[in-house]
Amino acid sequence: MNFNSSTYYEEYKKKLITPDQAAKLVKSGDWVQYGEFVCQPKACDAALAKRKDELEDVKFRLVTMSWLPEVCKADPERESFVMNDWHFSGVSRMLQEKDLCNYIPITYHEGPTIYDRGYTPVDVSFQAVTAMDKNGFFNISTSNSLAPCINRSAKIKVAEVNTSLPVCLGGYGESIHISDIDYIVESPDNPPPLNLPVVSGTDADKKIAELILADMRDGDCLQLGIGGMPNLVGEMISKSDLKDLGVHTEMLCDSFVDMYEAGKLTGKRKNIDPGKIVYTFAMGSKKLYDFLDHNPACAIFPVDYTNDPYL
Repeated sequence: MNFNSSTYYEEYKKKLITPDQAAKLVKSGDWVQYGEFVCQPKACDAALAKRKDELEDVKFRLVTMSWLPEVCKADPERESFVMNDWHFSGVSRMLQEKDLCNYIPITYHEGPTIYDRGYTPVDVSFQAVTAMDKNGFFNISTSNSLAPCINRSAKIKVAEVNTSLPVCLGGYGESIHISDIDYIVESPDNPPPLNLPVVSGTDADKKIAELILADMRDGDCLQLGIGGMPNLVGEMISKSDLKDLGVHTEMLCDSFVDMYEAGKLTGKRKNIDPGKIVYTFAMGSKKLYDFLDHNPACAIFPVDYTNDPYL
């Protein structure tokens, strides 16, 4: 379809609704999908919480709950809302101890297949996105992960525009077109993505990091996770003589910014996606999110690509 930008904005205005109107799309018994990790539809969540006494048996799915949803605060007895998390966080564990959240076992890279085959129905999806660009696309920001398959599966798709989110370039699957969205909500306060504190490593972490660094060679490809030890590995690499390192990682954290700025990450020797910092989601500080914004050195992909064991 050939649209000019004025046509996109006309469509935008037609699909624009309030958070309260978006909340009315949810019916009793529905499966509702929220976002992943640090990008969440907080305006729609707050509106849904106000409907607690109108609804029953509404089931929510999330991926690593990084915040306490308003629907949980509104329903401390689990009378109307049931939370389900693919990957538990500290928030998820706290809720689970009160019987307010279920853990769903998953092999992460198989998540898209689970959605695409219809094993996990999605009645309404609320997805935090960046502002629409001139071509009618909304960027999914820091969590590509399962978002493309959720968008394919959802019966009703609601995009919550948050202008504080960084635009994370792909890869593929990093954006959704306005023609594929049913409704648009604009966040009233545009909250920034969660700012994670830097975790300091222990003496044991430091020793492990030293052993890892001793085995590394120029041109190695890196994957780092969350915690003190990966932070120390990144810090040591930044100060080392290593060069031309590549990145193909599930999670992108602050350590990669430090290594990139130290000139250690070129990706020149990668056999797949040379020159690109490949990841499926990002969690860190404002430094990381600022680094990612419109950065062509980075490429965000769905998790069935980044975590493919045969890649």
